[in-house]
Amino acid sequence: MTPEQLGKRMVLPQDISGGSSVEEAAKIFATILKGEGTWAQNAGVLANAAMALHCTGKYKNYDGAYNAAVESLESGKANSTLQKLLALQ
Repeated sequence: MTPEQLGKRMVLPQDISGGSSVEEAAKIFATILKGEGTWAQNAGVLANAAMALHCTGKYKNYDGAYNAAVESLESGKANSTLQKLLALQ
């Protein structure tokens, strides 16, 4: 599905570069989860998280899954979960 089909805006590829190494990509991802991502970075993460959540069958529609993804990112829950996973290593 396109962003427009989901009621969202298109993001340009150059605005969501994932870095040129695994380390750089991890740093960018951590920055986004800390709430310091750009609009475009957040949009990409939220779109992917929402689609994954929607595929679980727990949400009636994409919008419900998207709202859950936004709440997780904005509340810091997503970052907290990442930190817990990292602590298990």
